[in-house]
Amino acid sequence: MSFRRLILTLTLLLICSPGMTAEPPLILATQEYPPYIINTDQGAQGLAVDIVRTAFSRIGQPVKFEFYPFARGLNMVLNGEADGFFSIKKTPERESSLLFPKKALINQDYVFFVRKDSKWRFNGSLDSLADARIGVVHATSYGNRFDSAVQAGRFKKLDPASNNTMTFRKLLAGRVDAVICSRLVGLYYLRMLNGLNDVEVSGPPIETTVSYMVFSRHKDYASLSRHFDQAMESMERDGTLEKMFATHQLPQARIPPKRR
Repeated sequence: MSFRRLILTLTLLLICSPGMTAEPPLILATQEYPPYIINTDQGAQGLAVDIVRTAFSRIGQPVKFEFYPFARGLNMVLNGEADGFFSIKKTPERESSLLFPKKALINQDYVFFVRKDSKWRFNGSLDSLADARIGVVHATSYGNRFDSAVQAGRFKKLDPASNNTMTFRKLLAGRVDAVICSRLVGLYYLRMLNGLNDVEVSGPPIETTVSYMVFSRHKDYASLSRHFDQAMESMERDGTLEKMFATHQLPQARIPPKRR
């Protein structure tokens, strides 16, 4: 074999090598959102993580999970520094700047948490907490009903923090009167902070919402989004989603309804 042919053969071998042609992983930003999304020494875990990981595995797309505070992770996707983010609720503003697949990941009840010794109670009417100091996470949507009330100025004393741990610490310390949060997420943090004996859910859910995986619009992810939906549909058909919800044994966690 001539030297020239040897060089050509080696070049082709390098080009065809699996290590050279492997699909690069998508960078998926996320936040600590237990019990749905948990950052552990063994990597990302939780129901939403398992759903996302399995869906991308079915379409042959490797992914890498990176944890950030919610606002920072969201900005990374908006700026094209990350390829996607989960889990996030749909709003008109977000739909204009992010690509939402059709299939949702999880269904959540959003409720108000108050101290048991507090005078504040949610009776189903937003007016019952209009003058309360309410702890929220910065840049987070809590569903159309609450978000619309905030935009209309009905809540006069919102107290933002960078994460849920801080909001519940404020509640336990009496620095806020109420915290709005996903029911299961709030109970998880209260258990972690030894606050279950001091805090309770007040009243009915303010709203039941669904949360999504989203893609950056800095690249053309339309095809990937369609394939993600197809993977989610196949997971519904073959019972994989149902098994995941059962395995994680989360009371009141429900598979999002099918949307036409």
